[in-house]
Amino acid sequence: MALMANVMAVPDSAKEATTRFLRDQFHRYYDTMKPTLPDRFGRREFGFMFWTPGIVQRHLGFSKEEELKDFLASRVPTHAYYSSAYYENPNAPTMEEKGWLGADLIFDLDADHLPNAAKMSYPEMLEAIRLKIIHLYDDFLRSDFGFEEKAMRLVFSGGRGYHIHVFDERVWPLGSHERREIVDFITGKGLEVDSVFRESAFDKKDFQGHTRVKTRVVAPTKEDPGWRGKIMRGINSLAGKLEALPPEEAIKFLSSFEGVSESDAANLYENLFKQRATKPRVIRGVDRLREGQIEALSDRNRDLIIRLVKELQPVRIDERGGVSLEGIVQRGETDEPVTSDIKRLIRMPSSLHGKTGLQVVPLSRDAIDDFRPLRDAVPRTWTDDDARVTLKNKITLEIRGVGFNLAPGVNDVPQYLAIFLAARGLATVVPEA
Repeated sequence: MALMANVMAVPDSAKEATTRFLRDQFHRYYDTMKPTLPDRFGRREFGFMFWTPGIVQRHLGFSKEEELKDFLASRVPTHAYYSSAYYENPNAPTMEEKGWLGADLIFDLDADHLPNAAKMSYPEMLEAIRLKIIHLYDDFLRSDFGFEEKAMRLVFSGGRGYHIHVFDERVWPLGSHERREIVDFITGKGLEVDSVFRESAFDKKDFQGHTRVKTRVVAPTKEDPGWRGKIMRGINSLAGKLEALPPEEAIKFLSSFEGVSESDAANLYENLFKQRATKPRVIRGVDRLREGQIEALSDRNRDLIIRLVKELQPVRIDERGGVSLEGIVQRGETDEPVTSDIKRLIRMPSSLHGKTGLQVVPLSRDAIDDFRPLRDAVPRTWTDDDARVTLKNKITLEIRGVGFNLAPGVNDVPQYLAIFLAARGLATVVPEA
């Protein structure tokens, strides 16, 4: 009979020291911070995660700011959340007993919405997501839906992305189905591009009892609301990208689309950029296009450029054949399950993200333009004091405006960097002797 040996697990002193170090720093932060309270604070459910994996506490409600602050300082969670929903009894133990009253509209964008996230550094990824959340805010929520800035809050998640909280009272009663329809509009799901163009009669002739009517395609303007204007801006952006490329590269890009031959591509390129000698100036097809006269292109080329822009809208890629699709692709991004969920828990602004040690930062629209997480979301509580850590790999990083180029092994680094690296699992704290 084989004997089974009972082997006691050997404590990982570096892991324990790292957890203790992070918890101590989080405690210092929560002991001195003033929580950023959500609107209708007393109607929200709160939830927390802690230092032991799998330990979650939710179904909590707080009636006073001091109660929440005391909880954070005494329990020191790794992650803090509150509900997008409002409840009659937010601390009731079951969802049925809570009494749902309504919910904010939440948009969530992180690295999952970047096709090339795996190839990006952390700062590159954050910058790409920042641009996408601005596009969502400006071109959809503010422009198309008309939400006022005072009814929206941008939030850096502390991790890999950004949120938008819409607390306009008109969204509170919306159910999951209506919220999914908002997502569909933003992402262009089911978009009928052809419907944004209309035919207009411009010539009518009667001959031997028959009437012949000539029509032309009328394009929307770039300033039109909704997807009408977006499609026209996409078409103009595509023309601009082609204009910036050498002719052979532009034709190669166009012919990379299925069903577009090299001769089709060359014909479109010529139709757009061949100079037409007219007085008092030289005009090209692209110039007429920018003036809103898409009918200046041949029918064949007009249909082709519309088709290409149409095909690109639902595709989640940022470039094709080395050509950036920024501006051509007008669709927005959001995490559909988050936006459609009427009982979602979302990160609490001013809390800490347990996997980075960065603050969850509420932002105005103006503030996000110059916001850089590794400079602006590092808590002031973290000091420059040295902390000794062991790095798994080489680290090249700029944080708090200071550049670091660190070799694997034991390094003495500022506390603020040690917290970030340890929280991300890139370093362990050297136990004190």
